[in-house]
Amino acid sequence: MTASSPAVVDPSSPWMNHLERAHALVHQAARTIAEFAEPNPYLRPAAKNLEQGVAYIYDAFDGRADRPTAINRAHGKLWEAAVAVAQGGLPSALAPLRDACSELIAGEKRLPLVPLAGRPTTPFRASTTHLPLHVIERFSLAPSFKAPPVPEAPPAPALPDFPKPKTFEELRATAEAMRKFAEQRANALALTAAPKAEKPAALPPEEPPPGYAFVPPNPVTEDDFIRHWARTCFEDVGVLGVQRTPLLGDDWRSCGDLERRMLHSIDALAALGPVAIAHVERLAMDAPAPDPMRIFAVTMIGGCLEGRDALGGAERVLQRFGAGDPLVAHEFVAAMKLAPNPFIPGILRSLLASKEPAGRAIAVEVLAYRRLFSREQLEELAKDEDPRILALVLPALATTRHPDFGAALSRALEHDDADVQAAALDSMALAAHRDAASAARKAAGGVLGQQALARLAIVADDDDALWLLNFMKNSPTPAAIEAVGWAGLIDAVPALISALETSDDEAKMVAGAALERLLGANLIETIEVPPEKMDEPVVHDPTPEPEPSRRPLAEVVSDPRFLPPPGSNDKLELPSIDAAKWREYWNANSKRFDRKQRIRRGHAYSPSVSLYELDRLPLLPEERRRLQRELAARTGKWTHFDPHDFVVVQHDSLKAWESLVAATPATPGAWGR
Repeated sequence: MTASSPAVVDPSSPWMNHLERAHALVHQAARTIAEFAEPNPYLRPAAKNLEQGVAYIYDAFDGRADRPTAINRAHGKLWEAAVAVAQGGLPSALAPLRDACSELIAGEKRLPLVPLAGRPTTPFRASTTHLPLHVIERFSLAPSFKAPPVPEAPPAPALPDFPKPKTFEELRATAEAMRKFAEQRANALALTAAPKAEKPAALPPEEPPPGYAFVPPNPVTEDDFIRHWARTCFEDVGVLGVQRTPLLGDDWRSCGDLERRMLHSIDALAALGPVAIAHVERLAMDAPAPDPMRIFAVTMIGGCLEGRDALGGAERVLQRFGAGDPLVAHEFVAAMKLAPNPFIPGILRSLLASKEPAGRAIAVEVLAYRRLFSREQLEELAKDEDPRILALVLPALATTRHPDFGAALSRALEHDDADVQAAALDSMALAAHRDAASAARKAAGGVLGQQALARLAIVADDDDALWLLNFMKNSPTPAAIEAVGWAGLIDAVPALISALETSDDEAKMVAGAALERLLGANLIETIEVPPEKMDEPVVHDPTPEPEPSRRPLAEVVSDPRFLPPPGSNDKLELPSIDAAKWREYWNANSKRFDRKQRIRRGHAYSPSVSLYELDRLPLLPEERRRLQRELAARTGKWTHFDPHDFVVVQHDSLKAWESLVAATPATPGAWGR
């Protein structure tokens, strides 16, 4: 960088952190105003000032105006909002506004003395394999805050002539005086109020005379045309984001087609320009109930557009529908893990600093996924009392070999929350902990129950595998059968074949999969699945005893005279559940297996077999995450891999694993770790 070139803007710089805190405080004040139920003539102007103040804060973030000037303008709008709030008698909104003004002043003082670079001038390009960060010339996106309605002007006592406040202390005194005045006015009006006459119901429109037609609708404006196609692109992004997870039997690489279509939809929406971008937040806000697809879409689109303001809409949608709703949080997290916007870490750290447990859990999950925690932050989070935080931070402590991992692990293993115990066992596998197997055995007898069995199987030695086999013989549940298939003990084959002869359909399916994982016999059968049964949605039925079968959605929403065709069955390839076929195969091939070795897919196990399964087989995401933990446990090494990543990122992760596995000495069939 030459002496005259401007400094690059760092979203994690101190002055940016001050702006981030001011942004959060302004939204806190806006929520307080929105929750006020009674009509008030002052709170709507206050909300409008807050909207303009946030837009100026975005100007300072993104360099759309001179940054000191933008900060001063934002400070002025917040002061005007504070005056209106005080006149409206809402003291609870003054404290966050006062703190927001303080943060703006501190941010301005800490602005670098050297000139800062303005907005980037990246040319608009279509995406290919990775998520884009489009730079669009536009004004900062201003939010739309709710406020109570302005009351009709009734005959009321005259407003006292208060002195113009000059400090926040004087504003607080004015707010208290206005609150008392409002109570007196309400009491006076209650004595003289008369019931309002009801308005007559509107008459239905008259039918046109015979021979005449309705007046055609007004022509579509250019902005309406843009908004229409923005909605189409928005819905595409939401649907594809929710559906890109592979189903049973799907190759994980096939999701690449869905991801490319999502990229094209994001490109198209960005190319539609500022009108389309400004419409995105409204498309999500207008949902009458939490909609996972809209949550994902508004977050992903905001994360692929340059600027702090683009992500502000996603934050407001999260607040609108509640971070405590698992559906809302899941899709917000899913997009925040992938999106490239550089302001995402600052937003997450702001959530982490909040007092809302659900928001803090979201921040920890995404920051840990993106590997953005410092050792000091991990040390602090390892002592957090919230069980969700402990469960989410344990894998990060394990993979970084943090010195506080042992203490946090001891707390987690003794915790009475099953999710915390599961996270503890998973993190022990990632860290190749020597006591991983004994901890899993102990957990199987506690609150975690049979969820611990598969976690034991991936770290098991021959004694653990025999323990799992005896457990399955005594309790042949699907969880126990699955764990035996993962453990790799060849003497378990007769018991697994016997499990195929039970009356439990789920147990038979799991036993067939366990035999295929163990023997690699390729005894595959093609079954037909009726439409709408491949991915049954989780439906919370309002009746305690739901009907035994639901009508198809197409039948519910269609005219009974014009029902759509039922559609063809889906074909699915699954391991055979025919006990006779497996017994015949076992009788013909049992002698070629060494009973002292750990077996996987018909071969003596080594980490390369786990890598082959991770790369080549059509497995569900949770099975692939388990293979990631097995590789870490068996090699003592770790590199990032997650099925949630884009296909091209997973390819890079698998190449990294290939190098690590090749450099790890291994004896085929050995049980040791």
